Amino acid sequence: MINRVLEYAARQHMFEKNDYVVAGVSGGADSVCLLLMLLELKKAYDLEISVVHVNHLIRQEAGRDAEYVRELCSRYRLPFTLVERDVESIASKQHISVEEAGRNVRYEAFCDVLGSRKGKIAVAHNKNDCCETFLFNLFRGSSLRGLAGIRPVRGEIVRPLMCLERAEIEDFLKERDIGFCIDATNFEDNYTRNKIRHHILKAAGDEINPSVVSHISDACERLRDAYALIEELAAKAYEECTKAEEKKNGAGCAHALYNINAERFGGLHDTLKGYVAMEALRRAAGSRKDIEAVHVRQLLALFDMQCGRSVDLPYGVKAVRTYDGVTIAKREAFDKNADEYPPIEITREKLESLKDGGSLFFEWGKQGKLELSLIKKSNLQNIEQKKYTKWFDYGKIKNNIVVRTRKTGDFLTINASNQHKTLKSYFADEKIAAQERDSICLLAENSHIIWVVGGRISNYYKVSEDTKLVLRAEFTQYVDH
Repeated sequence: MINRVLEYAARQHMFEKNDYVVAGVSGGADSVCLLLMLLELKKAYDLEISVVHVNHLIRQEAGRDAEYVRELCSRYRLPFTLVERDVESIASKQHISVEEAGRNVRYEAFCDVLGSRKGKIAVAHNKNDCCETFLFNLFRGSSLRGLAGIRPVRGEIVRPLMCLERAEIEDFLKERDIGFCIDATNFEDNYTRNKIRHHILKAAGDEINPSVVSHISDACERLRDAYALIEELAAKAYEECTKAEEKKNGAGCAHALYNINAERFGGLHDTLKGYVAMEALRRAAGSRKDIEAVHVRQLLALFDMQCGRSVDLPYGVKAVRTYDGVTIAKREAFDKNADEYPPIEITREKLESLKDGGSLFFEWGKQGKLELSLIKKSNLQNIEQKKYTKWFDYGKIKNNIVVRTRKTGDFLTINASNQHKTLKSYFADEKIAAQERDSICLLAENSHIIWVVGGRISNYYKVSEDTKLVLRAEFTQYVDH
């Protein structure tokens, strides 16, 4: 059995020469076996082993377990670290299960001891643990990732006993008369994993196939291989379909937006679509925890919806259907920021003052500045229309004008007959993304849009043969915008 573990560790590339290995040893059969196997691996890799025991302060006999592990370390002359944490209290404060709190505490302790040293964290999961995880995730409705069970190597965490069944481990220790601690809670049905272990796996082994643990474990290994291939393909697909960009608000806070191109996304296999969507959602959320298949389905459904439709997702994330795909970001990245783009009212009095010469200047958030001036048409030889310089018939303007963002009811005139088009329809025709519309600068008289800055002007305000005074408007973009 020792050779099997040595070969398995080598095949999985678990260790390198002179690794510092932090071993999590509870005192149970699995962890005691792990420690013995690490002593064998030490010979091959010149490992430096340090043992960590975590007391969850739940069981009365937990102190006895800690002393047993301490004596074991003394026997083999290994460094021993005892960490004591009130896991039930932590679980209550963080509103998580005791199991999850215990797992978090253990890995925090292991990482603290490893520190910045080159090495690994070795834990004692075996084939049975992998099977229990597979069934737990299967019953819970997991993705293929969850059905792959427990990985033998995940970053710095290694599991040398994943090639062994629990019965083999216990027989190995008994044959060598090596004692281990027994956790009485392992025989209770308070935890879901214990129910799976005591009832489902036991019944499957007794009544269906005695090799059930081995078969499920082998299936998990094949699923891990398949998932690794899908991950590789999905990573390439993600890079081809998705573009990340950064958007800043008026306070200078940056928001990351992830844009999935609909055309490229549509050419993917359905399986890859789910993984690409999940990855974009994970990045936008900053975590994968609590993101479930239902959330991925909601995101995927947006691709079949009209532009502007959206869905709220975990971690304050929002996904919006755009003209060319779906954009995913924190909700505040889509929200209009009134502090960033406050309306600027320009009174008739100010406009009239331009008849004496000079210009009016207005800052527009971080985007740029607007300059207004009045010129007699008789003094103009040529009116050159540019994207950010426009000319208007001042005589058509009867009220105060406002520099602002869009409002309900906004419209433009689109032809000589002054037929109206809503600003919403204009944005739709121009394929302006929904998340951009609230930051577009508008020059307006009441609900009548004089100029969509960077876009078209209203036909009503165009300079004609009857125009006497021309209002010149020029928008200068800031270079760093």
